[in-house]
Amino acid sequence: MSNRIICIGRQFGSGGHEIAVRTAQRLGIHVYDNDILELACQYGDLAVTALQAADEKATNPYLYRTVHNGNHHVSQGRPTSEVLFELQSHEIQRIASQESCIFVGRCADYVLRDQPISLLRVFISAPFEQRVERKAKLEQLSPNKARQLVTKMDKQRKKYYESYTGQIWGDPAFYDLNIDVGQIGIQQAVNTIIAHYDR
Repeated sequence: MSNRIICIGRQFGSGGHEIAVRTAQRLGIHVYDNDILELACQYGDLAVTALQAADEKATNPYLYRTVHNGNHHVSQGRPTSEVLFELQSHEIQRIASQESCIFVGRCADYVLRDQPISLLRVFISAPFEQRVERKAKLEQLSPNKARQLVTKMDKQRKKYYESYTGQIWGDPAFYDLNIDVGQIGIQQAVNTIIAHYDR
């Protein structure tokens, strides 16, 4: 039987990471989020600090850095965001071939679209003001600062996803489950994902 993979896309502040962690704990599988950056850098023999700023970001055509070090897995002279996407995609495919797990972001649903695995594509959303309130509380920000941050990160994630996939970020047509946490809450979101995973 092929490995079973959950890919979670999420609006900023919707609780996507928390939902992924809780779901993974219930299912007894691993969740990969920021550690994909570290694994990608190891694969390319690059310092995390060199690529960290490019994580989940599209290339700015007017202002970008290029990569000129690393090993033979690295496309030398390419923009950092493109190099990181290639390295992360390799690691996502490698991990998916070895174990059942959850990936958060990094266009994993698109990266794994043609792999011989069982794939559950999930998008987590929540009302804007609810997400602002959540981030303000978690990061101790003023409501105005939190609004600016949520707006900025949503724009960044949308541009990143659509640049590398050619698909519309958050469009129900590209996901198996679209969950509004504002309607059902985080715990029920976890229950819903597990119910679909167990089918």
